[in-house]
Amino acid sequence: MAMVFEKYSKINAFILAGGKSSRIDTDKAFLKYRGKYFIDIIIESISTLFERVYLIGKDYKNNLLAGSYSDEIEGVGPLGGIYTALKKTDKQINFLTGADYPFIDPEIIAYLIKIIEENSQNYHALVPLMPDGPHPLCAFYTRACLPSIIKCLNEGNNRVLCIAKYTPLLYYDMIEACRVFSLERLRRNFININSNEDYLRYVAEGEERAGEF
Repeated sequence: MAMVFEKYSKINAFILAGGKSSRIDTDKAFLKYRGKYFIDIIIESISTLFERVYLIGKDYKNNLLAGSYSDEIEGVGPLGGIYTALKKTDKQINFLTGADYPFIDPEIIAYLIKIIEENSQNYHALVPLMPDGPHPLCAFYTRACLPSIIKCLNEGNNRVLCIAKYTPLLYYDMIEACRVFSLERLRRNFININSNEDYLRYVAEGEERAGEF
């Protein structure tokens, strides 16, 4: 049975869908898993948790979306999408995810909301840290990150984690969450599809294990 959440109205959610998908031969937002586009899977999943979900970088219709915005700065990758989201939002704390995280688990994101709310006075962003590294495109950012993003862009550094040079960023070790979730469940939440090989692997696995998750 799917868990029912009280939707968060103090945090907006944004899906970054403006990338060129250079490492895969199609737009990752429109890859399919169990008959649904990634973009619709992600919208449906996080809409159970957030009152307002927006799309950045793509004009796409889904009744669960509160709106969509074009990238204000093109050609600078996900950092430009984060910049656009933080310029458009009316909330201090915001959840951002890429369109290539089709297995987002609302319960895990709800767990992280508590962490960022408890630490938002000391940190301007929360980036989950998994055994495979940080996941800055399934993370929380406050509007206080905007000056740091501008500094990074001005120096020609388009890496999302560049902002850590200029603003307090909390790398949250998800091993701490193993008290609540299994490591397998955590790993699944942070699967992002970067290549055709990733896609074939996880889609095949998903069909074989249909109904398990």
